[in-house]
Amino acid sequence: DGLAAAVAGDAEALGRILEQVRPRVVVWAAGRLSTKLRGEVQPEDVAQEVLLAVHRDFAGFRGGSSEDFLRWVFTIARHRVADLADRAGAEKRRLPAPQSFSQTSPSTAMSRREDVARLFAALERLAPDDREVLLLRKVEERPVAELAALWGVSENAVRVRCCRALAALRAELDGHATSRV
Repeated sequence: DGLAAAVAGDAEALGRILEQVRPRVVVWAAGRLSTKLRGEVQPEDVAQEVLLAVHRDFAGFRGGSSEDFLRWVFTIARHRVADLADRAGAEKRRLPAPQSFSQTSPSTAMSRREDVARLFAALERLAPDDREVLLLRKVEERPVAELAALWGVSENAVRVRCCRALAALRAELDGHATSRV
């Protein structure tokens, strides 16, 4: 297990885990940044700062499962976005350029940026409730039971909301792809 190896001190395992979670953090940040904040900072930059904080503070991680790890990562991410929002009006500051934990070819990086941009745009066009259920369930991997308790609905209602939101996202992505032709 990669997480167990990382907890045991394997730096390469931690790097692989951070690279795997990076796209989720980018998508999460895109869904959480206000339009004003997105004008000042890119979701990729927020993700980079979050992952650097996770890397720096990993020795303090107390958990054994991937669910514990994701919950910890997204708690750090929530704090980072809150910090940005608090400072947005007070100071204009550029975030450091993102650093990669792996070697990525320029063509692969460009392709990823295009895919991420398409996904951001599609998420932006979704209804806020649809965006919220996708971020919590699919990006943060929050359990259905937890979301049901959070929203005061049945677990089946959460599943239905998620399916509808995924269908809406798929329609947005398909509609955008056909409109480019």
